[in-house]
Amino acid sequence: MTSYTLKQLTKAELFFDEGKLNEALELLDYKSKLDGLNLEVKSRFQDIKALILLYQNKSSKLIELGELIFEEGRSVKNNLRCLDGLFFIACGLDQEKKFTIALNKIDEAEVFLKKVSNIPKKVIVHKQFRLNVLKTMIDIHIGRMDAAEKSLEEYLSSEEELEITWELLWAITNLAFIKLISRGEFDIALEYSEKAMNYAENMRFNHFWKGYCLLGIGVIHLQKCEYEIGIKYHMKSLEYFNQIDNDWYVAHIHSNLGFLYWVKGDDDTALEYLEKAIVLWEPYPLMKDECLCNLIEVSLKKGDTERARQYFKQLTILYKENKDLVMEENYKYSKAILLKISPRIRDKAEAQELLNEIIKTGPIYFETKINAYVNLCDLLLTEYRLNNDPEVLTEVKQYLKDLLTLAKNSRSFYIFCNAFILQAKLALFNFDVKTARRFLTQAQKIAESYGIKRLAMRISHEHDELIKKANLWETLKKTDLSISERWNLAGLDVQMEKMVRKGIIDFPEIKNEEPVLLMIVSERGVPFFSHSFIKDKSFESHLFGGFLSTIDYFINDVFSEGLDRVTFGDFILLMKSVPPFFISYVFKGDSYYALEKLNYFKNKIQNNDSIWNQVLTHYKKNQKIEPETIPLLDSLITELFVNNRIFSKE
Repeated sequence: MTSYTLKQLTKAELFFDEGKLNEALELLDYKSKLDGLNLEVKSRFQDIKALILLYQNKSSKLIELGELIFEEGRSVKNNLRCLDGLFFIACGLDQEKKFTIALNKIDEAEVFLKKVSNIPKKVIVHKQFRLNVLKTMIDIHIGRMDAAEKSLEEYLSSEEELEITWELLWAITNLAFIKLISRGEFDIALEYSEKAMNYAENMRFNHFWKGYCLLGIGVIHLQKCEYEIGIKYHMKSLEYFNQIDNDWYVAHIHSNLGFLYWVKGDDDTALEYLEKAIVLWEPYPLMKDECLCNLIEVSLKKGDTERARQYFKQLTILYKENKDLVMEENYKYSKAILLKISPRIRDKAEAQELLNEIIKTGPIYFETKINAYVNLCDLLLTEYRLNNDPEVLTEVKQYLKDLLTLAKNSRSFYIFCNAFILQAKLALFNFDVKTARRFLTQAQKIAESYGIKRLAMRISHEHDELIKKANLWETLKKTDLSISERWNLAGLDVQMEKMVRKGIIDFPEIKNEEPVLLMIVSERGVPFFSHSFIKDKSFESHLFGGFLSTIDYFINDVFSEGLDRVTFGDFILLMKSVPPFFISYVFKGDSYYALEKLNYFKNKIQNNDSIWNQVLTHYKKNQKIEPETIPLLDSLITELFVNNRIFSKE
């Protein structure tokens, strides 16, 4: 081995660190260059080459190199190198979705690990850790989320004792994925992803991991319906994967961007990204079916049925060549949505049959089954609108219940909330305003509890619009409106469009409300604190008197039903129970930020012992609280409701 060759290999390591993976690979690609090196140095460069192949998703070459490392290790009876070779083979097999064989290779590797001796304990710990993390990755891929989560949380419980290596990032990002997809814990998933990104910033050979973490963060924002932020992170991730020439992730990101632009309503840009993705997926045929499904849906949305049929022909050929279970599900779904748009009753019946097959035999993926439910409801509602058969509506309601269960279990909270909204629209169609409002209240609480703020805002806006028109609906109940008129007034078509499209098409502008009156009242409806935000004292007196005359109705008939708001003349009233009393807030405008502020106010006074104890003392003594009595309370009200310093629009 010449000094020049060793310098070339060291240069390859430098290229790798700079994100120039192809240049590094070119220098490492000749076996003869490694001849003459001692085992330790040779292993170092082989491992670098293996990581490059792993980071470029070049699975067949990675398996080939792993086999070489294994055979070389076995020839010199080096158990550690045998273990490393088997690890890289298993990584390649995982990328090729050969999970059973990959798990067998891990078992073999663990046998060699037990034979390793005379090396530092931290090396043993590190090798076991990487095998463990690979096993959790395979568990995720085959759907054993609970087992993977339990293992990862156990491995990371002593994270501070672990070295910051790429395997640690792998473990953290795996756990982030589980929290996102399987648990719907978006904020926790984001916390893990950002932690991994911080680690990636401070380690060598980090370009893959920066791209991977950015992609994970982008997907989290996609799930939260924060599409612009999701696009931004996907674009940043794309820069890294383009740099390291990872075609697999470049194709994956193009697919995601196509989906993101589609749910945003930008069909042309969606089509552009998806068409690029389908070309990029060419070396990975088993990955093309989902992209083709999206291309079919976008083409149909654009009204280009012929293009959709051409993509379906490609999907049909792919399906017949592979007969993969996931592909079969995507094939049936795509065929169903093409038949669904046909004017012929026979085609619609076949579409319904295919969608039912997906529901009954799946899911391979929850997403496809959810889409089947949504499109089935859409078909049946169209049928009901035409023939007014009550049995069809009963069938829709049952499917909606099943959809709610599936969406909740699969953490598909966008669909979960929208199914509640659809139930609200159906209740409204039958003039049941109170039930409609109850569904909207439930939907908003769910959206907020999972941090899907944009969706929560839209639900809140719909609820505000409904309570403003509640009297109109009561009047219409006494008229002889046609089904078509009731259908349009309830907005059923618009809601189904949102669900079929999977995205938020319209997003109302939500403004800070205009505060009017804040009160704390006993459970019997007796106020012992009030703060007015209006200067006209005569109007304040009139408003206060009106509130007192109807407070029993608000407490007993409205808020006891689980509703959180009611109209009060030209105003909206929110009420929160804080046993042993209620906090009431009267305002003009949108409810969303008003409710956020009221929740914050409630939590703040409950968690501040000084404020809480003084409020309780006044309540027990039936004493009114004057503004100067509790200065902290007065300053909190000013900061929150007057200055809007705690909450602001996104």
